Amino acid sequence: MFRSVLVPVDVAQPSSWLHALPQAIELAAAGNGTLTVMTVVRDIKVIFEGAYLPFQIERLVSDARDRLAQIVSEHPSPAAPITQEVRCGSIGHEILAAATEHDCDLIVMASHSPKPLDHFIGPNAAHVAQRAQCSVLVLRRFEQA
Repeated sequence: MFRSVLVPVDVAQPSSWLHALPQAIELAAAGNGTLTVMTVVRDIKVIFEGAYLPFQIERLVSDARDRLAQIVSEHPSPAAPITQEVRCGSIGHEILAAATEHDCDLIVMASHSPKPLDHFIGPNAAHVAQRAQCSVLVLRRFEQA
């Protein structure tokens, strides 16, 4: 089973954690493993919000940290210890870096529902799946019409 599971989430998109986080908790618990839930404050967002000053970047990271803590508190896991992490940078790069640093053997992430111009999975999920040194489980939930 899996001893170290990573779940990257977008704190502004419930679809990134509503299905993926419970699945990751179940997988980590089954292997008596640990779970790291992370989010990334994107560089591009920092630029567009005019966050050139360190205190503005710190505010964005602090807001992300608070939201991530709220999300994790809504999904308690007595069977698998959960840690939280907020990073700043490129989403795909930071997910891969976190997986390496935490010696993860599984990344569980959600991918958005496909649009006509999408090929198979979203760009961040595809980047991670193609480059990860561990298994990657990409979950997709389709809306029922």
